[in-house]
Amino acid sequence: MSSTDDAEGEEYGEAEINDRGRLTIPKELREDLQLDEGTTFRVVREGNDIRLVRQLPELQTLSSGKSRDEWGDEAFRDAGEGTFGGR
Repeated sequence: MSSTDDAEGEEYGEAEINDRGRLTIPKELREDLQLDEGTTFRVVREGNDIRLVRQLPELQTLSSGKSRDEWGDEAFRDAGEGTFGGR
């Protein structure tokens, strides 16, 4: 199923609420937005419309009390490019 452009954005088909009240987000949209199991949303009512707002995970910051060994190399994998623009 391919998305189509309309006045409000891209359309990804239809979704139906099942007998348990669950709604399935179309696979193509989940892939495009990189939505994985466990992704949480705020549910917002706007008149007769429902809007799902993705909740971003809490970010952790490094403190001067932690050493690189405690965080591991993965914590610093992309720090140079992301911080310094690849310089």
